[in-house]
Amino acid sequence: MAGGGFDSAESSGSSRGKKKYHKGKKLGVRIDMTPMVDVIMLLLTFFMLTTTLATPQVMQINLPKGEETDKVKVDMGNVLFIRVSGAGNIYFSLGKSDGSEMLPERIPFENLRKTLESYFASNPNLLMLIKFDRKMKYNNMVDILDEINRAKIERKYSFLPMEEIDIQIVTAAGG
Repeated sequence: MAGGGFDSAESSGSSRGKKKYHKGKKLGVRIDMTPMVDVIMLLLTFFMLTTTLATPQVMQINLPKGEETDKVKVDMGNVLFIRVSGAGNIYFSLGKSDGSEMLPERIPFENLRKTLESYFASNPNLLMLIKFDRKMKYNNMVDILDEINRAKIERKYSFLPMEEIDIQIVTAAGG
């Protein structure tokens, strides 16, 4: 018969000169998991406490409280209005000394830095008034501010809310 018990007496033919070797009991390796569980619980507790106690990092901007007498008079001929529509279109318009402003001109994002540098080369006393539409993407606003910071100009700008009149100006310009 094939198969079966190879170390049995039947398969060897004779049992006389053969010694039987008995396998001894194997001692298993036992790893105590208690310290590892303790460490895991300590780490879990530590991370849970530190993440729940950490407050979100928000940049606080403290604006000064101004009086009516503290307002600064600016010549409108030195003002550059930068309006950004909800679609991300950028419009430049220069102010005039009589208090009005020129017609807005659409500037592609790729030419923003060069255009700013050329405006400031012709008039280094320009003050930028930047108005962003609330419907625009935050990413576009950050990209525009990065381009303004990369331009080789003296950064003098102020943020103003986009009002209804600004939306009408942007809409009339094609935005």
